[in-house]
Amino acid sequence: MAATKPLVLLTGATGFVGAHVLDQLLGLAKYRVLAPVRSTNKAKYFLDKYAKEISAGTLTFVTNSDLSAPHALDSTLKDNEISYIIHLASPYFTTSSNPIEELVKPAVNATRNVLLSALTYGESDLKRLTVLSSFASVVDLSKNPRAGYKYHSDEWDPITEEQAAENGVLGYHASKTFAEREAWKLHDSGIDATNPQKAKFALTTLCPPMIYGPPIHYSAESVPKDGISGLNTSTARLINGILGKDPLFAPKVATPGLPAWIDVRDIAKALVSTLELADDDNERVILSGGVAYYEDGLKGLRARGVQGLGETGALVNPDNHFSLDRSKQEDVLGLKETIPFQKTVEDTYDAVKALGLL
Repeated sequence: MAATKPLVLLTGATGFVGAHVLDQLLGLAKYRVLAPVRSTNKAKYFLDKYAKEISAGTLTFVTNSDLSAPHALDSTLKDNEISYIIHLASPYFTTSSNPIEELVKPAVNATRNVLLSALTYGESDLKRLTVLSSFASVVDLSKNPRAGYKYHSDEWDPITEEQAAENGVLGYHASKTFAEREAWKLHDSGIDATNPQKAKFALTTLCPPMIYGPPIHYSAESVPKDGISGLNTSTARLINGILGKDPLFAPKVATPGLPAWIDVRDIAKALVSTLELADDDNERVILSGGVAYYEDGLKGLRARGVQGLGETGALVNPDNHFSLDRSKQEDVLGLKETIPFQKTVEDTYDAVKALGLL
């Protein structure tokens, strides 16, 4: 029975977002999942957690040491009848001494390789390729905070390679922008630019802002040795921010540089929902749960008497910031209701506490 279910190739399955996508895909019981990982060592927690699914043939991990290496997924696409690809794997950090080499090139190369393999070996079976991009590929940093402006999905970050080399923040923005542009270029024109051929499979790119929510990709045995700072970037920022440990705001609760956000569970839901779109429906979709400062999410934790939180920080005034168009999120993906920020903050805090880090 399992062999008759559509096969989804999921990159980044053991990461922050990927773990939620994997959980939701398996929970639907209508797909099989093939997940490339750098090593089975890295996937040990998942091998144990999903032993039943692995035994039943609905989940398979394959070793792939580096998605940014040429032809990294060729054999995977050749040897398996893959119906869908969800590509998540991409570096996310903003402190870098060499943003081009550490952020831009790995992101662009990994996305290019996924597309090249799909175009070369996946055309007969592949129905859709979904790429998790970022609002970083949409926003124009030079115009922030752009109060009253609403960003739409046809806008692109105008960042240049010269700017990307300046620091990690600009490097990250460039990595997402250039990688997503590469995906659309290859999809719409094919491998041979002198003979443009649009891909037979559909392409979806999703562009969320800050992603928060409970990390489920760690276990008691895989807790980062350096504590909270070793968690995935957005979780570490949120937790340090609400604890008043952000050096720019301490001892108060921090104000995020980008107040636009969405819960990781809603991201996973959106990614999985793209698999249900019509086969010829190519979409670029902005995602958003709203605009909030960290203090806006602390009402419940403060009411519980949680100790160790920072001194009261600022509350958001949405009128002081840009907003994000949610129309495609709601109309195309059906994601009309999203998780409130207070629940996101509380669930994240509780998950990190359960790991013994609070």
